[in-house]
Amino acid sequence: MKTQVLIIGGGFAGVSTAQRLEKQGIRTSLVDRKDYFEVTYAVLRDVADPKKNQGNSRKYYNDILTGTFTQSGVKELRKTSALLENGETVTFEKVVIASGSRYPSLPLAKSSKAMSLAARTDELNEYHNNLKGASTVLVIGGGVVGVELAGEIAYAMPKAQVTLAHKSGTLLDGFKEKAQQKALKQLTEAGVTVEFNTFYQKKGDVYIDVNSNKSISPDAIYTAIGTLPNNDFLKQNFNHTLNDKGLVMVGGNLAVKGESNFYAIGDIADVGEAKLGYLALEQGKYLANVIAKDFIGKTYKAYKRNPFMALVPTGQKTGVVQFPFMVSTWKALVNIKQKDLFISKTYNEFSK
Repeated sequence: MKTQVLIIGGGFAGVSTAQRLEKQGIRTSLVDRKDYFEVTYAVLRDVADPKKNQGNSRKYYNDILTGTFTQSGVKELRKTSALLENGETVTFEKVVIASGSRYPSLPLAKSSKAMSLAARTDELNEYHNNLKGASTVLVIGGGVVGVELAGEIAYAMPKAQVTLAHKSGTLLDGFKEKAQQKALKQLTEAGVTVEFNTFYQKKGDVYIDVNSNKSISPDAIYTAIGTLPNNDFLKQNFNHTLNDKGLVMVGGNLAVKGESNFYAIGDIADVGEAKLGYLALEQGKYLANVIAKDFIGKTYKAYKRNPFMALVPTGQKTGVVQFPFMVSTWKALVNIKQKDLFISKTYNEFSK
């Protein structure tokens, strides 16, 4: 199989790039192990309250993409070709590495085994059914995912006793202090018990905090403590492109350092921005223009890194918005995302 641009990974970054390139007449081939795209920032609500989004956060790639889609992983990447796990070889002129990241501690957020849309739906339904029967819930990790998950469960299942345990003294590490305080207030008002400077580990049938030796026996436990880059296919021939965190090193135009026809964006790339879906979309838009201009020998401006902004739901009615210049819980702002967790907005971006 031959293509002008091979895109490895079908997350926000990969799909955004593919769609924009196709609109400019450049042939693309997108490869992903799954047969579906998932709006990942809607998944936590899909687990806590699946009837809310009614499965709209997932669509088949073939229903979205204008270019070619192949369901497979990349076994080995080479200078101008890729050996796929299904045995096929794809030759390309340029390649976009957008393989994203995985969540080993929280597979419900990013599935490690559900490679079909039907299997993912069944998987999320199973998570929901298990959660429905829980009277006590422990969420370990007070970052964005942990905060959102605790809030979603507390809102959808108000009778459950939800505990959010975080290893440091504030939620949402890296956010402004005001945002941290407001998120804590909202979760507490929703009935979530927040424990700081704690780290629970399983010992037998109980979970024990390594700092205080306090033990609990939750009916359901979710650990949200970080992601790992999907970079295994790079290690054989392009290990030199990875930094000490396993991220692909890129320059000002998002080209992989040391490789003339390689680009990297999204969670896998060391772009210098937060790992957020809307930023991956912006990177994809920019990169499509870079590649299109590069094909015809035109110059382009360097990628302009975006300031950190985030809208973190703490349930279906509340949330915290952080801009560079302010922090707010104003309902009108929060409702921008709460309407459908940007599901419609995401798909509209792909169709532009």
